[in-house]
Amino acid sequence: MDENVRAAMTMGDVMEDRSETGSALDRITERLEGVGEEQVRHGGRLNAFEDGLHGVRTDVVQLREGITDVQQKVAGLESAVSDTRQVLDTFIEQYGRDREVARAQAELARLTTVFHADFAQRKQTRTLARGLVHTLTAHAVRRNLVNKSTVRSCVEERLLLEPTYWLAPAIMAVAANFRDETAPGERAQAHACTLDAAKANLFFALTASRLGNEAEAAAWMDTYLQSLDPEELGQDFCVVLDAIASNELGEDALSYTRQAMAGWNQSMHHPFAGGAQWGTRLRNLRRQLSDKEYTALRETCTEQWNDLKYGWELATVPDRTLAYLRLTFPDGPDGVDRPVSDGRHVETALERLINQLEPDEAHLHEQMRQLERIIEHGGDLKAAAQAHESLLGPETERVPFMTLLDQAVFAPDTASLGTPARRMALRAIWPSLENAADRVVAESRNHLPNRITLSIAGYSWTLPTHPQQTVEPGPLIDDLAARLEQETQARSDAVVRRWPRVCVALLFGIVTGTLVVPFLDGTSQYLFLLLTFIAVVWVLWEVCGVSIRKRHVREQGDQMRHAAVATLARALRQREDFFTKWHEGMQDREALTRWGGHSEQH
Repeated sequence: MDENVRAAMTMGDVMEDRSETGSALDRITERLEGVGEEQVRHGGRLNAFEDGLHGVRTDVVQLREGITDVQQKVAGLESAVSDTRQVLDTFIEQYGRDREVARAQAELARLTTVFHADFAQRKQTRTLARGLVHTLTAHAVRRNLVNKSTVRSCVEERLLLEPTYWLAPAIMAVAANFRDETAPGERAQAHACTLDAAKANLFFALTASRLGNEAEAAAWMDTYLQSLDPEELGQDFCVVLDAIASNELGEDALSYTRQAMAGWNQSMHHPFAGGAQWGTRLRNLRRQLSDKEYTALRETCTEQWNDLKYGWELATVPDRTLAYLRLTFPDGPDGVDRPVSDGRHVETALERLINQLEPDEAHLHEQMRQLERIIEHGGDLKAAAQAHESLLGPETERVPFMTLLDQAVFAPDTASLGTPARRMALRAIWPSLENAADRVVAESRNHLPNRITLSIAGYSWTLPTHPQQTVEPGPLIDDLAARLEQETQARSDAVVRRWPRVCVALLFGIVTGTLVVPFLDGTSQYLFLLLTFIAVVWVLWEVCGVSIRKRHVREQGDQMRHAAVATLARALRQREDFFTKWHEGMQDREALTRWGGHSEQH
């Protein structure tokens, strides 16, 4: 019965469980259906959202296209604005240039009118002067081909029209000479010298030379030279110097010019200062030693070498100076005998003097040239200024007399002088050059010691420097070789077995091998085995390697001895050559004097 009751209860429980399970399944089914309905509702909303998002994307694409179009239009507008700005800037710049050109043209027209109005008479005066100084005019007047009264009236008219222009009374003096009127000629000369002494004196000197009166030309040339400032010599002096040096004004003018140049040279510089000036030029001509020359001598006397090198280089100055002068003046300081020049230098100087503008003319003419450059360059003021500066030659430059002499002798390419004039410059400075050469040689002799010390491998020898005191290289080389051999033998004998080290190493190896290694294992054992092996090798090297070390010491000693002996041999040869050339260079000073001896005679 109990079993039936239990069975019934079990069945009831089962049924109850099934009922609860079914209810749970129903609830799950209902929830699933609710979820499905929610998914359907959400799916509709998602589709609507996707449709809206698609529309937004379409709008974004359209907006992007619109922005791109706007950007292109803006870029085109910026390009148009930039082009317009560039065109406007170009227009403004061109307008400014055109305005400068218009101003320059107007100002040039005004200055041209002023120039012709104020200085047209001077142009006619210059034209008349060219005709009067011509030799054919003098012959024509003397042969009565030209009426003397006509010449007189022409020159008097020029003086009345240009009373302040020095050339007007100057040509009146020339005309008076044609008429053999001494007193009026002298008054005209005095008046011309009052207006401009330097130009008038030069004009009368050149005119007298052209008309064949050398004595008068020399007198006027002497007066002209006395009126010059040697600190400010113009290009006229260079042209005149060429004429004088070519003997176109006669021997007297040549002599006066030499005396004047000598006086300027003495007055502008103290002898010591002049020697210092030309000494710098001569030192620049010296031969400088390169690092590859006299290397053995350089190595063996390092402490003295810089002083020796400088003194040796100074000793080359006379020879190098003589070589330079022979190259620059191949015909010698006085040249070869040539016939008197055809007078082209006098003609050039006279034409240049007549055409030379007065200060007021030159100032106005300079302004006109600047305006012409502005017009030529289309109003570009910067380019016009550069072009104007490039056209300015050395015509207006003033140079000191000493600078002119320096250029004539040592920089002939920069001097506007011919060869005869440069020879005159050389004669003018020759005493100063000789003085400078003497100072350089004396300085070189001060750097020349009586004895030098050669040091090699710790050994030194003191040797004479005079070439006549010969030094036999054999004994010195043998002495050095013997000393180095003794050093090598001493170092070789010092190589012996070092028994204390042998004992220490042997004791270490025995202790390590017998007392330490058997009680270790792993890495420590290998380490002490290695130390034991090193100790054994060391003992063997100390016992058996003595002969090897001795041989190594001797090889090193032999190499050092051979190198030192070779260096000493080269140093001795170079010493002889070095000091022989040094003494010969100082003796070349006499050759320089002989080459310039002709200059001293003048």
